[in-house]
Amino acid sequence: MSPLPRSVAGAGRRAVDALPDGVRRRVRSALGRPLARQVTLDGLDAELAVAADLFGRSEDEARRFLDGFELVVPPGAPADPFSEAYRQWTWHVYERISGRTGYSVANEHSPFDYERALVRPFPYQTRSATVVGDDLVARGHLLRCLGDPALGLAPPARVVEFGPGWGNVTVDLAATGFAVTAVEVDAGFADLVRARCPVGADLSIEVADMLVFEPPEPFDAAVFFESFHHCADHVAMLRHLHRIVRPGGAVLLASEPVQQMPYPWGPRLDGQSLWSTRTHGWLELGFDTAYFDEALARTGWEGVRRPVGPGHGAADVIVVRAREAGADL
Repeated sequence: MSPLPRSVAGAGRRAVDALPDGVRRRVRSALGRPLARQVTLDGLDAELAVAADLFGRSEDEARRFLDGFELVVPPGAPADPFSEAYRQWTWHVYERISGRTGYSVANEHSPFDYERALVRPFPYQTRSATVVGDDLVARGHLLRCLGDPALGLAPPARVVEFGPGWGNVTVDLAATGFAVTAVEVDAGFADLVRARCPVGADLSIEVADMLVFEPPEPFDAAVFFESFHHCADHVAMLRHLHRIVRPGGAVLLASEPVQQMPYPWGPRLDGQSLWSTRTHGWLELGFDTAYFDEALARTGWEGVRRPVGPGHGAADVIVVRAREAGADL
């Protein structure tokens, strides 16, 4: 039998994903594509202990194990995802998963060996060709989207990158010729980015929380690569970006978890996110696609997804631009 055309197969996957969680699990199991097994919070530490042992042997084995389970969705989410009650529910879920009382940006600190990171930063230090390959594909897709002629952002356009972490995208942007400002809350990462970027690059680094960063003048574009979902108040950040990006500029959200979810937004419940939150205290939010579209609209933006390939992959880029005058800001 000939395989289904990609457009038909993609429509089928989307139809299944749109089903209620229990029904979706039964349908996918019948199709030979079962979802990850569900675990409870009481059993989470035992699962993560297995993952810790696997990380000691193989990055790939540990990631495959983590991809195999997810936490049962906690009950009690308020109906209005834009309400203060819903926001408090998400913080309660975060506290239960992380085992911490409250959240602050200090939780985003990432311990690492500075000298080792200069030679072999993430993802190379994983020694996983799969992890490295996925990262390179995602970064390449971001650069390709940034270079879309429709955006008019050729170097030396001024770009602010929020949450550069290891600095891989910062190096890419600076080496390509963009004038880059990197805003990083972790001083250790800021030092690493400064050391890794090419000599003579047009680069400035600000050690600051993305929510409080105020530039002297707007940028041509703002870039988030796997960092927007660490923001403690994403709606406030979307409003704040109108002061960060000039009229006609763009915001690029790359490799961010905007996808089909069983709840509008909140801490992600997949194994890898649970590992990061429980082990490090990191904020690992996810956003349902329909909810995120509404959040953009309410804050005066509209976004277009640029898929890296068929379907909504983890390396997709959402290109966001301001709506016409009159939007509710």
